[in-house]
Amino acid sequence: MDVTPSAKFEGEVSVYLGRYDDKLKDWLQSDMATDLNGDGYVDERDGHLAGVHNPQEVSIQVDLKQMASVLATNPDGLGGRSARPDIFVEGQFSVFDLLRYLVHIRPDLRFEQLIFPTESGRDTYEFVVSWDRNGDGLFDEADDNGYDNSHSKDWYARIKSHGGEQKKLNGSLDGKGPQGEAHYERLDQMWLQPGMGVRFQPFSTEMTQRRQWVQDREMARLAQFDGKVVVPQLMVNKGSGAPIVIQNLEVTAHDMRPDIFQPGVITKMDVFLSAYDQGWDVKFNYWPTLSTGAKVEHFALFSFDGLDSTVGRGWSTVYGEMATNGDFAAYQGHGEQIVNPGSRCEFHLPEKGGMDLLVDPEHCRLDWQFKFGGNVLHLMSDTWVMNQPVELVIAGYMSHYELWGMEEFNGEHSTQRDFSDAKDGSDWVALQTFDLPSPDEGSPVLTEQHFGWGVADCNECHNEVKQPLGHGGQNWPINSVDGFDQTQPYYCATCHGSNGAPLGHNETARCFWCHGGESHVPKHHGEASTQRLYQGDELVSNGKIYNNYPSDVNALPRDKFGNYEPYEAIWSAKNSDWDMSASFPDPYSCMTCHPNTQ
Repeated sequence: MDVTPSAKFEGEVSVYLGRYDDKLKDWLQSDMATDLNGDGYVDERDGHLAGVHNPQEVSIQVDLKQMASVLATNPDGLGGRSARPDIFVEGQFSVFDLLRYLVHIRPDLRFEQLIFPTESGRDTYEFVVSWDRNGDGLFDEADDNGYDNSHSKDWYARIKSHGGEQKKLNGSLDGKGPQGEAHYERLDQMWLQPGMGVRFQPFSTEMTQRRQWVQDREMARLAQFDGKVVVPQLMVNKGSGAPIVIQNLEVTAHDMRPDIFQPGVITKMDVFLSAYDQGWDVKFNYWPTLSTGAKVEHFALFSFDGLDSTVGRGWSTVYGEMATNGDFAAYQGHGEQIVNPGSRCEFHLPEKGGMDLLVDPEHCRLDWQFKFGGNVLHLMSDTWVMNQPVELVIAGYMSHYELWGMEEFNGEHSTQRDFSDAKDGSDWVALQTFDLPSPDEGSPVLTEQHFGWGVADCNECHNEVKQPLGHGGQNWPINSVDGFDQTQPYYCATCHGSNGAPLGHNETARCFWCHGGESHVPKHHGEASTQRLYQGDELVSNGKIYNNYPSDVNALPRDKFGNYEPYEAIWSAKNSDWDMSASFPDPYSCMTCHPNTQ
């Protein structure tokens, strides 16, 4: 492996205190919700037309270096580093450590009680919190829904991973918006990733009971297998045929993230690496930074049993108890058009765990009815700690074509993308494909002796001013037969070879996701090496991009913290969701010189 991740605890995280007043969710899950814009869906856009808007919030911006400096003074007696030095290497911290920091620096937040991991029986810190919501110094107030902010054992955290520059509809029901995603994970074992958004809030007592039930099950399973982390079932659904089922898989640490975790800490990535140890063909790849500015910097499952991620297709993973599958599901639909009835929180049923617990329906709606949460979180498996075994791991091979369509195949020709029609890949781009030549075919295939070796943009040297004549006295060739009217260096490569370009890496066909942002931008690739300012009507594309709305500011997108912010102008790569380079169109020109390889 030639990748050595080096996560730095620097930058900022965004913090919110208290429950979010999600008026859009209330409207969407009421009888008033209807398709007002006639697009066939009922979503936040219809709520905006009905005059329903979510309030803006001011986030608490926490500088991570400052947080580390304060905790280094051991202000609460839990140590001058993470409260879990058995989990995190020095210099890395957990979401619980963030709460420690806030309690120390803010007069309106305090711990009333701390229960240590050795005392809780769940290998995690448990706590009782008071928050002075109105700032009167009395710590005696509940919120508008009756959730307790005083001496509350029901405070916990929602989390939201950094998504880079948001350009899409970020809905209320998906949990990725201003709410954040609720979960059953241990906060002191959850890595606080730079750029993350965290909401500390009171939950219902029922949520606390459900979370502790899940953690108790994991502890019992650890004891059952004498301290070994054994996953009773790993199920791999390859998309066709019977799924692969591996039972009682012992999971051991492979220490893939020594920049974050202590040796021996087990992550959910180790589930698949332990399957590899048993002879299964398993591959991971590493994703750095995307063109949106999102710093991924994680390993992702790439292949299982010979089935690789390919263009538009890849792996989705789920971890948890069988009984908690479906705990978080949003109610969708109205009248006779019920798409999903949503989570019912019927945890007393045998298939849901048989708990002695009845959940208030309104608590169920407010705490559980989201599209993501629980077993399905936006956390990468290489940093998702699993020192206590879950009951079930599912890996499913999924097609983005079937789920969302693939925009890179939309468009009438290579200089224009029409996002308005096809969503299934049928609106194809008219391009010819060529095999790269070999030296014995007669074409002068370029070698290292070529003065422009490694320079992708042939036009830097071969243009009307420099080296103007070629091909028998004519200007450098233009593929006019196929309707093009300018020189395209990748067309030159079809006869003269790749000019030293390295092979590709069999990833998504949207090369600009990684090679179009502030980092990983290729040099000497003409328009593909540049960014430009897109503004106004240029920002309109398809329904998945949030900028195709009226000028009403309340109908515009949210920023990376979930707040509303109009995108009047965006700097973006020439190859992007809004444009395509005529000389270096993504991904077609890329694949001519950088053919994919496994």
